[in-house]
Amino acid sequence: MMTNCDPRIEAYMEAVETGKVEASKDVKALMKHVRKCFETEDIYVDQQQLTDYLGLARYFPYDEVFPWQQFVIGLHDCTYWRENGRPRWPDLFCLIGRGAGKDGTIALESTALASEYNGIREYDVDICANNEDQATRPVKDLIAVFESPKFTKKLRRFFSWTKELIVGKKNRAEIKGRTHNPKGKDGLRSGIVIFNEVHQYLNYADIDVFTTGLGKKQHPRRSYYTTDGDVREGPLDDLLETSEGILRNGEPDNGMLPFICKLNCANDVYDEENWPMANPSLPYLPNLLAEIRKEFHEWKKSPFRLPAFMIKRMNIHDVQKEGGV
Repeated sequence: MMTNCDPRIEAYMEAVETGKVEASKDVKALMKHVRKCFETEDIYVDQQQLTDYLGLARYFPYDEVFPWQQFVIGLHDCTYWRENGRPRWPDLFCLIGRGAGKDGTIALESTALASEYNGIREYDVDICANNEDQATRPVKDLIAVFESPKFTKKLRRFFSWTKELIVGKKNRAEIKGRTHNPKGKDGLRSGIVIFNEVHQYLNYADIDVFTTGLGKKQHPRRSYYTTDGDVREGPLDDLLETSEGILRNGEPDNGMLPFICKLNCANDVYDEENWPMANPSLPYLPNLLAEIRKEFHEWKKSPFRLPAFMIKRMNIHDVQKEGGV
């Protein structure tokens, strides 16, 4: 047991390492990297902060916070250098299959960092995407939670909100969805910038504008959440290349936590037991599993008509690109 870690984080690591949960070779390599960091570096997990952050999930319509979410939030948002108190992994790259709960994870992370449990005043959360729906969906999900009759009265003690903006009352931190148009974004004072569906970004024009506002607040962070996509030689491929250097070649991670969930090869799709490699939430979501089974049988009959099944559900491109005429 790593005394400077947290039992919830280490439990997920051990499940991956022992094969209790099916994980991609990239996630397995990440476990090895993270364990080495805890064994050789003077870092620690703020366990009370992680407990407080995860405790906010009681206001969400979740049955539970999945082990992989506890792992990611624990390392990205609650792990620090002991010497200076700065985040050990301020940058998160989360490549995960469609349906795993990406928007829900964004919503929970946003609420946690804007809450009084963060402790940094005006730690603004900017959720960015290429279209308005993807940028505002996590915010709308949060507002729906806040306006639930069961919790509204209590949550109004800690947050105020409109249709487009949520504000943490104690720290004055704002949560807002922002579209890809970079015009007028130079005045941002973000604590964290969260990029949703990075695979749609063609270049760095928008990313650069949003991230150059970082550093005005303590503990600046970046989160990149995405499925795979068709755009190549853009930011997504660069993130994958950087991740490979960290996980395969032993390059310094420079604060990047690469959590890459995908099939190891296209043939893995024919064994249902492999599907959690791309979607670690699948063992806990029977309705989603039933839907993916249905899509899988349709894809087998006509893979060229349904390429999104492999790209979005399994985060891998099939080697066959075109069908016969």
